[in-house]
Amino acid sequence: MTDQPRYEPRIDDGTLYLERDDHSLEIGSMDHIVELAGGETYTIEYTDEQSAAAWLDTDDDNAITFEVREVVGRLPHTPDLVTNLENAPLEETTDDGYPKRTSLFVDLFTEILDSKGNLEA
Repeated sequence: MTDQPRYEPRIDDGTLYLERDDHSLEIGSMDHIVELAGGETYTIEYTDEQSAAAWLDTDDDNAITFEVREVVGRLPHTPDLVTNLENAPLEETTDDGYPKRTSLFVDLFTEILDSKGNLEA
């Protein structure tokens, strides 16, 4: 099985885009992404068993905290995720006033993080 090429993030003038080859998809304002993620930092909590993995460097509370802007700016995404985002209009807003595409991106992004990369869990 071959991995499909992923969409790389690009932040331009405070706006996140996901790009691959000649395809670019605007996701939305980084300020909105940070607000929807709950702030500038995001924390993932692990069980004692999970945090015992030698490669995982958790703090004393079995957690890892990172900068949202940094991770959003580095994490590539699958074509399937991008297709889901394309179906969410950037021009329409949620009840909270955020663009639907931006809100969906944060929902999917935090789901990936909270599942610790295992969406089958």
